[in-house]
Amino acid sequence: MRTLDDRLLPVFVAQHGLVRLADVKEAGGDYAAASRRVRSGRWSQADVATYHLTGLPVTWHTRLLAPILAIGEGAVASHFAAAALHRIDGYGRGVPELTVPRGFEHRRPGFRLHTSTDLDRCDPVVIEGIPTTGLTRTVLDIGRKVGDQSVLSAIEWSRRNHRADWPDFIRTLVLHARRGRPGIRRLRRVILGNMDRAEVTDSEFELLVLALIAEFGLPTPKLHHQVFDGERFVAEVDLAYPANKVAIELDGKHHLNEAVWQRDLPRQNDLVLAGWVVLRFTWERFSRRPDQLIKEIRAALDTTAANAS
Repeated sequence: MRTLDDRLLPVFVAQHGLVRLADVKEAGGDYAAASRRVRSGRWSQADVATYHLTGLPVTWHTRLLAPILAIGEGAVASHFAAAALHRIDGYGRGVPELTVPRGFEHRRPGFRLHTSTDLDRCDPVVIEGIPTTGLTRTVLDIGRKVGDQSVLSAIEWSRRNHRADWPDFIRTLVLHARRGRPGIRRLRRVILGNMDRAEVTDSEFELLVLALIAEFGLPTPKLHHQVFDGERFVAEVDLAYPANKVAIELDGKHHLNEAVWQRDLPRQNDLVLAGWVVLRFTWERFSRRPDQLIKEIRAALDTTAANAS
């Protein structure tokens, strides 16, 4: 008949020498059984309700996984530890580092703890048995501590190894963009400064502008808003603040085409005649002076709000 230790051995092996009290109970044991093994020296206490099997090595993975198991659902390896697990060039196994949802407190010596309000967006993966932030979220997180060139190197490594590409990083930027969010400004700057090597689609341009607007705390505009003057359809605009009658048109590379430009002019005039303020931004201007885009949108919103009052 298999003993409790026999049943738990595969769990210890799979979890870098660790088991949780929940694993013990699932294998038919209880807290008393775990305590006896700790007192006898067969196990040691690795963290709260988490045990290490004496004789198995205590590795970097062990020290990283122990608090994650102790905290439970939601805790993930992150930042430089996640970069090491993803094997991004230039990141080794330094201080174990993890992120937990805001509100959890689990301070211990030997590892670095972060809290997050957007951990539900981290797209977690399991690497070498350890729950870990997804690759693009990891690059965003390390951008809090490293410079633009290091973030660009991580993105280029991801692209070179077919792990992620520009659209994946843009989606991560949009998902996490908010005022004061660490890493957002650096990731946006790196994307805008280097994405011109690739073909930027209209949808990617729109997403980047939406992320910028969220980052600076402006209200979220409506995407692809249809404008009517009474029952007459006037135009569909890229981004809009209908209450203020402010339209934002984003001119990607296809707008360099003369036919497209000529088609857009009457539509813009119709919007103005219907009482709308129309702001136009090219990709080149946006990528070089994103702060100016924010200033002009804010000024348009302030002016139209003042005129309406």
